[in-house]
Amino acid sequence: MYFEEFEVGQKFQLKTITLTEKEIYEFAEKFDPQPIHIDEEFSKRSIFNGIIASGFHTMSAVWGQWIRANKFGTEIIGGIGLDYMTWKSPVRPNEQLQTIVEVVEKIPSSKGGRGILVLKFTVMNPIEQVVLDTQARVIIKSKI
Repeated sequence: MYFEEFEVGQKFQLKTITLTEKEIYEFAEKFDPQPIHIDEEFSKRSIFNGIIASGFHTMSAVWGQWIRANKFGTEIIGGIGLDYMTWKSPVRPNEQLQTIVEVVEKIPSSKGGRGILVLKFTVMNPIEQVVLDTQARVIIKSKI
């Protein structure tokens, strides 16, 4: 989709994602080897009472699902960054996570041929607690 085809307030629901215990362990072992992600005994004694996913793993999985939804198509130029990313509740192995992506702002470029989209991602667990809240900025091609 081109810049003009997105509308502020537009929402997209992504397919459900699930992070298995094996996936949580493998991601954490490589990218975030904290004991709450990789050590069963330690994590049982923590405030989380068991293994939880790395917030970065959750974000990566959600972003992958957004890209697979193919809303950008080949019109994406690149990401600019995140305005914020907050982890509000732990993600447990095998939880099914739902994600809503909302277009919150459109910024036309003075250079033409592109614009900036601001997208808010809200990720919820099965009891509808928000587990991840983030806002990303991307540059996307414009028809103008």
